[in-house]
Amino acid sequence: MRRKLSFTALVERRIADLRKKAAVDTQYLRNTWIVQLDSLFVMAMSIAKGRVDEQEADDTPKDITPKERQMWAHVAAHCGEVMCNLAKGFDERQFNEELAELERQVDEIDKLQAQDDRTKNPEAKPEPEKSEQHSDS
Repeated sequence: MRRKLSFTALVERRIADLRKKAAVDTQYLRNTWIVQLDSLFVMAMSIAKGRVDEQEADDTPKDITPKERQMWAHVAAHCGEVMCNLAKGFDERQFNEELAELERQVDEIDKLQAQDDRTKNPEAKPEPEKSEQHSDS
């Protein structure tokens, strides 16, 4: 004769199954993110080390300045830190903060490049800033 499992045992088993699945899913996500961050790291290091001489900006090749290379080195270093933290464990809040910092660093490089373009080509019109105003038509 089979014994019926109590609700407590059923719930405990489901919790154990959920914990096991979450651990596997989280590990898979961490590995995926580390691979993607490694790709970003390699690209940023290539630029920082001078393996990439120029980049396309508005369909024209543009030399990468030493200041930009330095900033790309900072991006690569931060990618390495994020990968290290992910390898140790996953904290969603910390991960999102670190990704926001990476975005901020890349935005700074973009602003520097735009500033350099305006300095080198003063007769070019500055691009209008994006506004978040919505018109009611």
